[in-house]
Amino acid sequence: GGAAIGGGGRNWIECGVYPMSLTDSISQAIATMEGFYKPGSVAQRNNNPGNLRSWGNRPTANGYAVFESPEAGWAALNQQVNLNIGRGLSLYEFFAGKPGVYGGYAPRTDPPNDPRGYAVFVASRIGLDPSIPLNSIPGEGPPNPTKPRPGRPNRG
Repeated sequence: GGAAIGGGGRNWIECGVYPMSLTDSISQAIATMEGFYKPGSVAQRNNNPGNLRSWGNRPTANGYAVFESPEAGWAALNQQVNLNIGRGLSLYEFFAGKPGVYGGYAPRTDPPNDPRGYAVFVASRIGLDPSIPLNSIPGEGPPNPTKPRPGRPNRG
């Protein structure tokens, strides 16, 4: 799987061409799916590009968290995406959930969500196979805070 680039049948990962980070790519695709770029959408009115249901002690409106600025909403979405990359989820698991690990970003139990369709949409936008663990992509994924890094103290 993966969208071919340059007509060579290889995707952007195989070619080492990263137009933006994996986190940004997933976040942009989620924002598109959630209607953030449509004027007047709930996602846009709430400064919440991911239509996150809740985030800390933020107020909610129309069932979704309200952020003080689009930048704050993007920061929260990117943080959630990084958490899910770090959990070793595939895009299918990211949206549907993985028992004992994560309840899902868009679980079927929250109608009208279609987690498989959501995963396929995001995968097609970023050129990935939706079944591969996101943390297996070379050079991607958030730093592991429990793993000491050379020359830097472990801040745990």
